[in-house]
Amino acid sequence: LLFSLSPVVQSQTFRGSGIRYAIGAETGLAVNYLAKKHEMLAGISLQADFPILDQELYSTVNSGYNHVFVRPDYSHLVDDMNVIPLKVGLKYFYRKYLYAQSEVGVSFLLNKTNCVEGKNRAYVLAPQVGALLHTFGSNYIDIGLRFESTGKFYVCDRQNNFVGLRVAWTFSD
Repeated sequence: LLFSLSPVVQSQTFRGSGIRYAIGAETGLAVNYLAKKHEMLAGISLQADFPILDQELYSTVNSGYNHVFVRPDYSHLVDDMNVIPLKVGLKYFYRKYLYAQSEVGVSFLLNKTNCVEGKNRAYVLAPQVGALLHTFGSNYIDIGLRFESTGKFYVCDRQNNFVGLRVAWTFSD
């Protein structure tokens, strides 16, 4: 009985297809409280996807750099924000090339300005939906739409939220 079930058990084990790496460009529009003084952001990101379930579920590690531009009429009060987010999460492919992803982590503010007392780090939550567009071999273009919410850096601050677009070149080993 044990030997007869062996092929069934073996076919049910988790098989990863390899780690996927991504180098991307990001852009977004500030929303809610952040939109009062800042208008948009531009950034870059590096991401690695580690397979958990074959072609369906991946764990992610993501970092990058975001520059959040201040509105011209507030440039005498606040500065642009330079932020490095570090996030981990899960990416689930609900169709062959369509996915939902959610990440949590911490963002570090590189240029603490003279607002009121504050801190240089805050939590971050970033859900995203996207698609992989096959190019050649094991290379893809990853296009994702996401909402990113970062906690407050300053006492006089609130949540720092934006809606963004990420376009990345994705390849696997």
